[in-house]
Amino acid sequence: MPTYDLIIRGGTVIDPAAGLHAVRDVAITDGKIAAVAESIPADQAGRSVDARGKLVVPGLIDLHAHLFYGHGSGTPPDTSCLARGTTTAYDGGSVGVAAFTAFKTFVISPSRTRV
Repeated sequence: MPTYDLIIRGGTVIDPAAGLHAVRDVAITDGKIAAVAESIPADQAGRSVDARGKLVVPGLIDLHAHLFYGHGSGTPPDTSCLARGTTTAYDGGSVGVAAFTAFKTFVISPSRTRV
């Protein structure tokens, strides 16, 4: 039985909080980082991804997004954010107080992205 669900192998890991900027393997279990090391054996995971030549970073934060797409000027958070590595987004004012309940119900609550 594998120890990890996924290993991201050989990418350049940039983690400012840990003071890390180096080629590393990253192991993931249950959607969370389980280990970061110079080398993690591939047989310890159910799946592995080759990230050589790529950056591996913590989830990014979009400080100004318009996510209330119901009225035509915004974009769905999971489609636009998660696909580019953004796991948290601050809505820059796409909804006012009158429609905030709809924004919370139809955009914030069902999104995997933290809004």
